[in-house]
Amino acid sequence: MEFREHLKYSFFDLLINKNISFVLYRLPGEHDVRLVLQTTDQSETFLSLSDLNNKKGFVIAPFQISKTAPIVLIQPDIVLTGEESIFNYLYKSSFTNNVNKQPAVFFEESKATRFDHYQKGYAKFHDILIEESLKKLVLSRTFEIVRDENFSAGLSFERACEKYPDNFIFLCNSAQSGAWLGCSPEVLVSGQNGNWKTDALAGTKKTSKNDEVIWDNKNRLEQQIVIEYMQEQLLKAGIESTYSEPKTIRSGNLAHLKSEFTFQIDDSSKIGNLLNLLHPSPAVCGFPKKEAFDFIIENEGYDRKYYSGFLGYLDVDNKTDLFVNLRCMQIFKQNLRLFAGGGILPSSELISEWKETEYKLQTILSIINE
Repeated sequence: MEFREHLKYSFFDLLINKNISFVLYRLPGEHDVRLVLQTTDQSETFLSLSDLNNKKGFVIAPFQISKTAPIVLIQPDIVLTGEESIFNYLYKSSFTNNVNKQPAVFFEESKATRFDHYQKGYAKFHDILIEESLKKLVLSRTFEIVRDENFSAGLSFERACEKYPDNFIFLCNSAQSGAWLGCSPEVLVSGQNGNWKTDALAGTKKTSKNDEVIWDNKNRLEQQIVIEYMQEQLLKAGIESTYSEPKTIRSGNLAHLKSEFTFQIDDSSKIGNLLNLLHPSPAVCGFPKKEAFDFIIENEGYDRKYYSGFLGYLDVDNKTDLFVNLRCMQIFKQNLRLFAGGGILPSSELISEWKETEYKLQTILSIINE
């Protein structure tokens, strides 16, 4: 008992250091945490979302699928629910002494330099929107910080669970993806027994807990673009859906607009085909999808890897819960790489969009150290 109470969530730092493939997660609104642990050497990897048809396990998919950032499926060799079960198992287990070979890619910039880089990217994105060849683009950026010697990914996960009860909280690691920690407010697709849902989530405002949120036309239009896209993509799959009126949801000090789509799928074995239609959505990419995706790859200036991809537990026979990878960081040995982005429309303003990314970064910064 003393061992478990002393180490508890910091035990997962040991698993990362030993390069064990695992996922620790907590679903929105739930109390229990869950652990998916792979005891075999290699996770399955794929280069096409359709390859996920008939698969089971915890999937980590990137924004842009490539050989250096493939779709990773962590095998559910061990699946445990609840702290007692998880820590009893970990206490009794032993793991091989693999060495985590994730490189520490590090640089640190002043806030002025970060803004300058963002401004240059914003100008490229906004200019093409003004030309009306695209309706929406999502511009993202990274924020690199030195990893404090007291940093614990496991304890940060625990803090995130306490701070963001309505988010999907995850800490995952695999040899192919590296280690990631995040808090996502957005469902990509979730379903059980034929009943499925997806979110159209867009628009961001900084808010206090009791503030009334007034949404401007820019944010409402941004969310409407996602609604229309989701509806169109589901119809392409022959799926009739219904969706709720946009409502305000809160994630820490941020508010978003969300509409929930509900639909029926009699045969979920082809879930990979549906994911291919839905990902990436205008919430993380832009619209039209192909043109926006190509522009981002060509002009954003860095590889997002698994940021703005998706992840979650995939089980065609039982319950599937997949979430967009937002408000996240990649964990290296010497540094932490945080990610944030926002939707750009012709009506967008530079300073407002910059501040939005700063607010989103704060979601992760607030859980790194007490």
